[in-house]
Amino acid sequence: MTDQELSAYAGKAVRVTLADGQILAGTLHVEHDHGHGHVHYAVVSDAVRQGGEPVRAVLHGADRVTSVEDASSDPAAVE
Repeated sequence: MTDQELSAYAGKAVRVTLADGQILAGTLHVEHDHGHGHVHYAVVSDAVRQGGEPVRAVLHGADRVTSVEDASSDPAAVE
């Protein structure tokens, strides 16, 4: 995917499929302030354990992403 395509989902609940087959689910965040040639994306999910910290997966650029789906209508994705 391109940065423009992926950035359109910023702030939304998403399901992201990576080139290696991994699937990430959570809220997509875009981080432009790293200054080394590519945009960073973070998919932030709820904590795995009650009372734990949210899980954060950082993607270095959009090129690892093969597809993204809006998951905002999924009851499991919405608080």
